[in-house]
Order: sequence, then C-alpha cells, then structure tokens
Amino acid sequence: MSIIILSVLFVSIVLSLGRNMLSKNISDFAFGTYEFFYMQTLIFGCGCAVLICSAIIDGKGISGLTLVYALIYAVLLLAAQWCYTAALKNGNTSVCVTVYSLGFIIPTMSGCLLWGESFGVRSLLGLICVILSIIISGSTKNTDTQKNGKHIIPLVFAMLASGGLGVMQKIQQKSAFATEKSEFILAAFLIAASISFIFFMISKKNAVGNAVNKAKIFSAAGAGACFGCCNLANTFLAGKLNSSFFFPVQNISVILLSLILSIPIFHERIGKKELTVLCLGGCAILLLNNG
Repeated sequence: MSIIILSVLFVSIVLSLGRNMLSKNISDFAFGTYEFFYMQTLIFGCGCAVLICSAIIDGKGISGLTLVYALIYAVLLLAAQWCYTAALKNGNTSVCVTVYSLGFIIPTMSGCLLWGESFGVRSLLGLICVILSIIISGSTKNTDTQKNGKHIIPLVFAMLASGGLGVMQKIQQKSAFATEKSEFILAAFLIAASISFIFFMISKKNAVGNAVNKAKIFSAAGAGACFGCCNLANTFLAGKLNSSFFFPVQNISVILLSLILSIPIFHERIGKKELTVLCLGGCAILLLNNG
C-alpha cells in the first residue's frame, strides 16, 4: 500500500472523528425546527465550500451518469446527517457512534457480492473482530443514557444511509467516470445544501430551547468541512482499496481513536471494556490488512 493511500486513509479517519464529535454540539435542536435545518444548511454549505477547490483543480466537468449518482448520494447524505444528528439529541454519544459505524457492513459485503473482491478466512475473522469491538464499545450498564428510546429509529436510518454512501462511492469509482469524483461529491453536497436550505426557509423558529450561537455555528461549519473532505477522501479510497479492508478499518479506527483521545481530552479511564476494544481493533486491522 502506497504512502499516499495510507496518508489519505489517516486523514479520512481523523475527519470522520471530527465530524461525529462536532455533530454532537448541535444535536440539542429538535428535528424539524428552524434551528435544526439552519445547522444542517451550514454543514452542507461549508462542505460545498471546501469541495469547490478540489473540483476546480480537477476541472473534469460532470457527466449525466455522475449527476444521477450525485442525486442518489445527496439523498443518502441527508438521511445520514439529519438522522444521526436527531439521534444524538436523545441517545448516548458512544452508542450512536457505535451503531452508526455498523453501516460499514453494507459496503463491505457489497465488494464481495457485486465486484468479486476477495474475502478470505482472514478477512472474515477480521470482520468478526470489528463487529465484536463495535458492539462492546457501545455497551453500557447505564440505562438512563438511553432516555426514552426516541433515538433508535433515526439511528437505524442513519446507519443504513451511511452504508449506502459507501456502496455509492464504490459504484461511482467503478464507473467509466471515476475521475469525476470531486464533481460527484460536490454536486451531492450542493443538492443536500439546497434541500436543507428549503426546509430551513419553510420551518418555524423554535420558541423553546437553546438559541443558535457562535459556538454552534462554528461546530456546524467544522462538521461540514470535515464531512465534505471525508466523503471525497473515502470515495478516492473506495476506488483504490478492497471493501473488506477499507470500510471496516476506517470505521474501527474512528472508534479506537476516540477511545485513545478520551484520556487526555476528557480525562476518562481505560477499563477492561476499552482494553478489549483496543485489542480486538488491533487484531481486526492486522487480519484485514492481510486478508
């Protein structure tokens, strides 16, 4: 694996972590409110801003097929981000990140089923390690963190949409217009931003609850920049790496990194559960890298 691909994979992991964490900061706005769609418009709008540079540099233009793919991708983007943010309002952050990450199973299996990518015994063992580590990392004895269960339905939709994004990334990169990846992602974000803006304009301002402030605007802008760049990086990687390696490793690494960073940033302790996740995650990456 080349240094360039490894570097892009590392950047993708860091950006995914940033997007997930920053989304928590804007999750206190109820779905369907003026403030909620304001934040979503900022997310996709800022994503567009950072993606324009890449599209200008590429200067490929966009084909009709890529535009169709972008439209499908935009719908999945909206479902993933809107539902994930809505789930974070009532759900525990670690649980939401965990279940959302389970969406990687969809593009992982699609690589084997649709494009005949190799999926040997080592890959299967690695995938099992990933699933176990994700389930363990999201386990909790505190039932109060689950509140009233309102987060479950949007979280499941977010997970499915996340998996769909990975499949579409692979489809676009397997098409005859794979070089239009920047235009593909930019067009999808433009569509998602436009739809979010329309909902923002027709929704009513929330009379109760937290107001939009500079901190939340900054969080939305940061989440959008991370989300846009991450999608571009993931589309590039989907065209370079086997699904059985890329999607599991990218998702498990986000969870591992969040556990490691929680020590200096949030002063959290690493217990038996966290150590188990770290060991399983390390084994998964080694197995998938040689699968």
